[in-house]
Amino acid sequence: MLASVRRARPVLLLVVALLAALAVVGTGPAAQARTDQGLANGSITCPKLGKCPALKLLWFDAGWNYVGQRKLGSARSYSLTLDPGTYYLQFVDQRPAYDVTKYAPTDVQVTVRANDLSTRNVTMRAGAAITGKAVNGMGRPLTGATIVAANRGQQSFSTIADDRGQFAVGGLPQSQYSVFTFDRARTWVGKSTWAGTVKSGRIKNLPVRLATRAGELTVYLFTPNGLLARKATLTVMSKQTGQWWTDTSSNGTFVFKGLYPGGYTAKFDGAGVWFAAEGAVKDATVRSSRPTFGKFRVTKRGGWVTGTLVDGGDPTFTLAPPYEGAKGAEVTLYDADGDPIATAFSDANGDFKLEGQLATQSGLVIDVQPTEQSGGYMIGERWCHFEQASFPAEGSYDLTSGQETFVGELALPRTSENC
Repeated sequence: MLASVRRARPVLLLVVALLAALAVVGTGPAAQARTDQGLANGSITCPKLGKCPALKLLWFDAGWNYVGQRKLGSARSYSLTLDPGTYYLQFVDQRPAYDVTKYAPTDVQVTVRANDLSTRNVTMRAGAAITGKAVNGMGRPLTGATIVAANRGQQSFSTIADDRGQFAVGGLPQSQYSVFTFDRARTWVGKSTWAGTVKSGRIKNLPVRLATRAGELTVYLFTPNGLLARKATLTVMSKQTGQWWTDTSSNGTFVFKGLYPGGYTAKFDGAGVWFAAEGAVKDATVRSSRPTFGKFRVTKRGGWVTGTLVDGGDPTFTLAPPYEGAKGAEVTLYDADGDPIATAFSDANGDFKLEGQLATQSGLVIDVQPTEQSGGYMIGERWCHFEQASFPAEGSYDLTSGQETFVGELALPRTSENC
């Protein structure tokens, strides 16, 4: 079905380089067999054990950004095919956290070269362990309490106390640690317990006592449009202890129980069009055994791109699905690196809106993929469709966070007359 076109607003003229190859499906270099990768491999040795326990291998780029992972089981070696570059490989013992003989995460660095083999053998390092018993302010065991050991390298390891309040956290890298304890009943809290330096292959016993009655905090997350009306995650951190609590909500209202008294900061992970943010929870000081209410505001949102899809053979008509409920054409926004950053479908008027946490940037290209449901045109008695196209034909679009970029009418070419 073709509908009469909406008059376009003035088109925002924007410039940078066109990424034409993005429109090709299954025929470009990305679809062909890779010949420029390299191989990293090596043996794995587990001291004091005749056989390695089940291990997991994670790999990160040179900046410690996560790339991938693989289960190794109890293998005595590993092998990875990777793009050329420098990587950190991390081998993680999969035995339970309470096993005090567990190995610490063991890291090696490897440089991969195209069409070459790089060998780095791995010897698993002995882990440290922290054990103890957790009790409340009345001296009773904190059954099921969560125990978190956090070190100076911003790593954290957790376990659960048993029915007698006893706990063990094994597989720790040698470092200095603080131990945070969270009461399962959310009744008792306490400051972190300083464990000091815990050495590889050693066990440190650390009694934990939570002697303060906990409070409750409700945080309302506001945007300029009111309460955040979508699923999101918020973490609050005590200014007094450094402990943190996380909650997920779909209506902008987050409830935290079992909190240490005092002031709090919040960390919003970002959701929908709203960017991540950190700051103080306003108008809130948590008190023991009492509910407290505070607020947190996010103001920075992503930019968005709008436009209208029209018939390239007759631009007075828009691309409209042939029946109600059918999907329109798929519209995808690509960044300057060729990565997709937003996708949407055109509506019954041919209009589309691409949005998300889109930061200010240049070099953007729009790819439109018509579907059988996204409209067509008649040649005689034949119903024909439109072809895929990328926009702009030359140059590229710019985008500014918090603002609309209107690209006007995008004319899709018709299929041949022999459709």
